[in-house]
Amino acid sequence: MIDTNNVSIESLRNAYDVRSGIYDKTVAISELKYHKKALDKIQWHSHLKVLEVATGPGRVLLEIAKRTGNAVPIYGIELSKKMLDLAEKRMVKNGYENIVLKQGDCRHLPWPDNSFDILYNGYMMDLIPTDDMQDILKEMYRVLKPGGKLIMVNMSKNKGSNHSFLERLYQFLPKLLVLYIMGNCRPVLMEEPVSRAGFVNITREYHHGKHPTEIIIANKG
Repeated sequence: MIDTNNVSIESLRNAYDVRSGIYDKTVAISELKYHKKALDKIQWHSHLKVLEVATGPGRVLLEIAKRTGNAVPIYGIELSKKMLDLAEKRMVKNGYENIVLKQGDCRHLPWPDNSFDILYNGYMMDLIPTDDMQDILKEMYRVLKPGGKLIMVNMSKNKGSNHSFLERLYQFLPKLLVLYIMGNCRPVLMEEPVSRAGFVNITREYHHGKHPTEIIIANKG
């Protein structure tokens, strides 16, 4: 897989603040079917402690809440304040006020070790530089309980394929357009990095289509 353009955290935060409204009404809706496919692979119940890393505008957080209810808080963290505001409004509007949302960076998750039964992460690792992936995965590993489940949905491609159309587009477009149109995202293959971070029982399911996507499910070893 290709690497990302060199973009600062501040530039990413600003870009997703700017994109938040249109993203919520376009990309977030078209990606939701892949999120639902991933969520449907899990047996949910009301006492699971769940963290979503990179909540975006809260469409997936709402789907998680529908499956778990209000018995325990649902946790989320997001880099963009405007995305986080959309997520909070969506949850409250739908009657889910038992939420704990934080603005922050996934490299430093503000929760103790062994805190969560499930960690969900969608369409985020595809904008992360390759050199940062292991630190982020280890942080995800840290906050999961032993045996806890990682669910990850990423922009992806067929394993073993040459550069895909999206990779070529990423490399062709000016960096500013890549950031504001593509969100700095490119196809990634996360099965091997997830394994290197210590996760076990890893499965990968690939979906080809308008948004080529992989669904990775794994357990904390």
